[in-house]
Amino acid sequence: MRRAVGLVLVGLGTFLVVLAPLFHFYVAPHAAVAPLTCSSGPLCDRGVLLSPSSGVATTLFDAGSLKVLTNVPVSSQRRVKGDVSASTGANDRTVYDESLTTVRSQDQSLVDSTTARIAFDGHSSQMIDCCHSNTDGTPIKDFSGIMPWKFPFDTQKKTYQYFDTVLAKALPMKYVSTQTVDGVQTYKFVQVIPPTQFATLEVPGSLVGSTQPSVTAPRFYANVRTVWVEPVTGVIVDGREQIKQTLRDASGADKLVLIDVDLRFTAGNVKESAHLASQGKNKLTLVSTTVPLICLVLGIISLVIGLVLLLRRSGEAGPAEPSPPVPAATA
Repeated sequence: MRRAVGLVLVGLGTFLVVLAPLFHFYVAPHAAVAPLTCSSGPLCDRGVLLSPSSGVATTLFDAGSLKVLTNVPVSSQRRVKGDVSASTGANDRTVYDESLTTVRSQDQSLVDSTTARIAFDGHSSQMIDCCHSNTDGTPIKDFSGIMPWKFPFDTQKKTYQYFDTVLAKALPMKYVSTQTVDGVQTYKFVQVIPPTQFATLEVPGSLVGSTQPSVTAPRFYANVRTVWVEPVTGVIVDGREQIKQTLRDASGADKLVLIDVDLRFTAGNVKESAHLASQGKNKLTLVSTTVPLICLVLGIISLVIGLVLLLRRSGEAGPAEPSPPVPAATA
């Protein structure tokens, strides 16, 4: 009986010791992949992940009345949905579709609306050239950066090339500090985008200091983007964008401010994002560290006890009894 128990414990111990690195090096990496859908919570709308922000536009040009408004409360809603059928292939390929709408908070009149479709590595968030990736229908040409709605798993304290959907290219985003946001430790990153032309807009000449009835004016965009990222999961817990768009005259001087706005995640958005980040971090820690450690410890204990039982059983058997002497042959 003791021998049978020993053999069982040795077998179990061996299995657990082998299982420990399997969880750490195989199960954990497969769990660290960007989700394709959400299941529940205040930021989940039938599988679509919501990300609301709010703020004040110190300057906002009203195209209807051709007047410049000041101190206008605005709100934006980002909707991100995974394309399940397109999210197959190497590098944990994942495809997200996004729509971003900004409105005046008071009357819900439209301020801006954009769309984007981005394919990326589901673990590293590195963008991938496939699946008709585009911004507002225009094909993306720069795939050198990480996608804009999620940082990599195991985010590092370094500068990332972060994709900007307005300019449709990646620009540096620098690690600044480590901060706690709603009980979650985060890495703070800042991206400074200087005024850059990204489009043109036909407007009455008087708006940009021209005597012509209509002119095509260059449209410039600048942004100071700040994100707070939970590093284990890459979830953006909080975000802020200080956006300014202007029209310039023929000399290159700003003549009309289209919008100057400071937008930040709502308190509810921060709270739920922190909760999702904590949940994800706990699950990854469980499969990458806790379970492998438990398996290793229990495996070693089982092996030791099993070997002790087997060796003790072997020792108790003792040396073999000597054979009786053979009587001498008679003459």
